[in-house]
Amino acid sequence: QALSAAHPEIEIGIFDLPGVLEGTQSRFASDGLGKRIALHPGDFFSDSFPSGYDCMTLLRILHDHDDDAAMSILRSAREALPSGGRLVIAEPMASTPDSEPMGDAYFGLYLWAMRSGRPRSADELKAMLHEVGFAKAARVETGQPLITSIVVAEN
Repeated sequence: QALSAAHPEIEIGIFDLPGVLEGTQSRFASDGLGKRIALHPGDFFSDSFPSGYDCMTLLRILHDHDDDAAMSILRSAREALPSGGRLVIAEPMASTPDSEPMGDAYFGLYLWAMRSGRPRSADELKAMLHEVGFAKAARVETGQPLITSIVVAEN
């Protein structure tokens, strides 16, 4: 909603599980955003990602999944993006400078409780992105890297 309000010229789509999106359209409509944000109900593992967008974000997604599932998500994202399209990955990452012990302890416990996934370093994510065919990938500095680090890949 904030992105749409700040940049009314861009088209926004949200791809998420049907249950997660339930009620979202009526909320966006009541906020005057119903026609500006397209909802795409689906599942990362059984549905194609929506196409027609030149940028895609994965916010706190990959670290919740084991390597094979994460690679599947990255392949699907690459297939949906046009040449030159960008994928933004924003999530806590392993090997965050000055935060390794705290981050590894917290996210290790969190992911152990989830029973899947693992925090990956920016370098690991870049290698995975290259493996699925992204042309470039780079880490972007953030103000609070323990909470959210960013890797941007170009198709």
